[in-house]
Amino acid sequence: MKSNKDIALQILNENSIGVMATNNNGVPNSRYMTFHYVESKLYTVAEKNSTVAREISEDGGTHILLGYESEGILETFLEIEGNAATTLNDAVKQQLLEKYPSHADGDFVLIQITPTRMRIMNKNGKNQEEVHLI
Repeated sequence: MKSNKDIALQILNENSIGVMATNNNGVPNSRYMTFHYVESKLYTVAEKNSTVAREISEDGGTHILLGYESEGILETFLEIEGNAATTLNDAVKQQLLEKYPSHADGDFVLIQITPTRMRIMNKNGKNQEEVHLI
């Protein structure tokens, strides 16, 4: 039987598309984003002048759902709360640009999400289980 940590790492490493919510003047604003997991952090890219980049600069709190693929109502996925900020991590930025070359032509920023809370949802029909990766 896999541990919660193993399940969380599997979801983080095998799923790149999730829903990211940010704060837009006190109102949640959600959108699909692609994520890349590197050394206990999630990374994504956004246009420099996008709504998500502005919202993160104003309030870095974020909420992410990752791993849900609509295979069933009890599908296991991660709910991640974290702090987001733009970063200059060139190694990760290069990895993401190689994975998504369409971003190379634009004026993009790299967003780093540091998880503050992570829960596995719907594991074995249970509502939620806290998981600690470190």
